[in-house]
Amino acid sequence: MKKSEKDRKSRIGLLCIGSRRFKDLGTGTKSGTYVQRIEKETQAILENLEPGATVIYPGDVFDHEGLHHAVGRFSEHEVDCIVVVFHSWAEDNVWVSFLRDSCTDIPLVYYYPSKESIPFDTCDAEDDFVEFLSSGGLVGMLVGSGSIKRNDRTAKVFVGSIARIAGRILTYARLCAIRNILKKSRFGLMPAYNEIMWSTYLDPYQVFRMGPEVTFIGYDELSDISDAIDDSEIAAWKQDLLQSFSVDRQIAKEKFDASIRYSLGLLAIMKKYDLDVLTLNDVDMRLFEKIGLRPGFYPKEISESFSVLCPEADVGIAMAQYVLKLMSSGRQVNIIEPFYIDESHDLFCAGHAGPNDYNGPESKDNVKISIDTRFAKTHYRYAGAPFAWLRIAGGRMTMIHVSQCDGKLKLVASLVDSIDGHHSINGYTHSEFKTVGTDISDFFTQLMVIGTTQHFAVVQGDYIDQLRDFSDICGFSFHHI
Repeated sequence: MKKSEKDRKSRIGLLCIGSRRFKDLGTGTKSGTYVQRIEKETQAILENLEPGATVIYPGDVFDHEGLHHAVGRFSEHEVDCIVVVFHSWAEDNVWVSFLRDSCTDIPLVYYYPSKESIPFDTCDAEDDFVEFLSSGGLVGMLVGSGSIKRNDRTAKVFVGSIARIAGRILTYARLCAIRNILKKSRFGLMPAYNEIMWSTYLDPYQVFRMGPEVTFIGYDELSDISDAIDDSEIAAWKQDLLQSFSVDRQIAKEKFDASIRYSLGLLAIMKKYDLDVLTLNDVDMRLFEKIGLRPGFYPKEISESFSVLCPEADVGIAMAQYVLKLMSSGRQVNIIEPFYIDESHDLFCAGHAGPNDYNGPESKDNVKISIDTRFAKTHYRYAGAPFAWLRIAGGRMTMIHVSQCDGKLKLVASLVDSIDGHHSINGYTHSEFKTVGTDISDFFTQLMVIGTTQHFAVVQGDYIDQLRDFSDICGFSFHHI
C-alpha cells in the first residue's frame, strides 16, 4: 500500500438530523427559518472538522428519502466513521431505521454540540421561540441515545462546543481510519510461524477477519531475490552506513556486504508482494543454512513508507508495531523483550536482536555498526556478519503487546521511560526502562497475570487513550497497566 493511503485524511460522514415538524417555522423572522438556523450549526461543525479530515456531508436529514441519500454518499466514499448530530428534538423513526438497517460496520460518533451561549431570555416573541426549538439538540440526543442501546449498536459519545471537541473527534476518526487501513494491508510471514515459540502463534483466519491478509513466503525466495541485487546498490548503501554510523569493530568485507545484500532482499520481497508488514523467522536455523546470516540492517524506505519489518515471525507484535507506526504518523517503532529487573536502580533492561528500526531522528547518534554476537561463533557462512546496534533513545514511551486469547486479540498497554545511556548488551537493540505510575514488581506481576508473551513494541509519546479507543473500535480486549 502506498504511504499516501496510510497517511491519508480520515473520511467522516456527517449525519445531521432535524425535525420535519419544525422545517417551516420561523418564516419571516429576523433570524430566519428553523432550517436556516440549524444549517449554521452544521456549517460550524464542518469548518472545525474539514481542515483535519475529509467530511462527507449529504445535507441535513429530515426523512427517509434524505437518509437513503446520506447512506448512499457514505457508502460511495467509504467513510471511516459517521458523526451523528441531532440539531433539535426530531421524529426518531428515521434514526431508528438507520440504526437497524444501515452502516452497521461503521463506527458511530454521537456528538452533542453544546451552546457557548443562548441568544434569548424569554420565548415570548416568535423569533425567540423558534430559536428555543432550534437550540434543543440535547432533547434529540437524549431520545436517540436509548435507541442506540436497543438496537445493539455502540457509539463514541462527545459533548461540548465544536471548538473544544473537534480535536477529539478528529483523533477518534483517525483511529477509525487506521482500522480500515489495517483491513486493506498485507502482512508477510517468512516462512511460517515460529515453531520454538508457540505462544506467538495467531490464527491467520482470525487476523484476516478483523484486518490484514497474511502471505507466507519461503527462504528460497529471499535467497534468489537477494542474489540478483546489483553490487553497486550494495556499495551505495554501505557507503551511506559508514558515513552515518561508527563501526564498533573490524568487520570482514564479504560479511558486511552479505548483511546489506539480504537486508535489501527483505525490502525487495516487501515490494514484490506489496507488503506493509514483513515478519521474519530469523531464529530458524534453516535461514542460516540457506543464506548464512540474519539480515542486520533496516532499509530506510521501509520506515519512511509507514511499513514494518519485524523479527521472529510474531504476527501479533508485528501488528502492534504497525498500529503504533500508523498511530504515531510514522515514528520509529522498536521491538523489545524485557531481559531482567535491576532492583538497585528500579529499572528493567529490554531489547531485541534481529531487524529493528533505527531510522528516526532520535536515533541518529545512538547507532553503531557491530557484529551479531549471538551467531558470531557458529559454523554458518557469514557468522559474525554486522548489524545496526541501536541504543533506544531516552524519553517517555508507549509500550504495547498484542496476542490472541479466547478467540480474540488482546492489547496490553503501558507507559515507560527509556533511560539514556551507553551501548551495553552486545548483539541487541536495547535500553533501560523505568515504569510509570506503578511499582516495577507490580508492573511485571500484572503482565504475567494478564498473560502476554515476551514481545512488546515501543514508540516515543503517550498513545494510551488512543489505544483504548482503537481496541474498542476493533473489538480487542484492552488492558492498561
